[in-house]
Amino acid sequence: MTDYAVYFTAQSRRDLNAIRRWLLQPGSGLKARLKMTRISRALIELQFRPDRWPQSSTLGLRQHVIEGHTILYKLDEQAQEVTVMRVFSPYQNRTEP
Repeated sequence: MTDYAVYFTAQSRRDLNAIRRWLLQPGSGLKARLKMTRISRALIELQFRPDRWPQSSTLGLRQHVIEGHTILYKLDEQAQEVTVMRVFSPYQNRTEP
């Protein structure tokens, strides 16, 4: 099985930066750092089997929920590409695409 190329939209990069800032702020502790590590690992795993996570309610996207965060991504099996569209934090308003 061939690995998929994983790309990030500008918005997903902003989402990840905000999550990283929140979880890794001074005094956040080991639990927060481990959570960030698991989120990062989940993003890396998208290159190997992105089809294993379910379709989301957003048309054409899949979702992977990890540590309460939701990774929304588009899977193009023909091109063997994954595009991470958004990474939502728990309780974040998800009305934005």
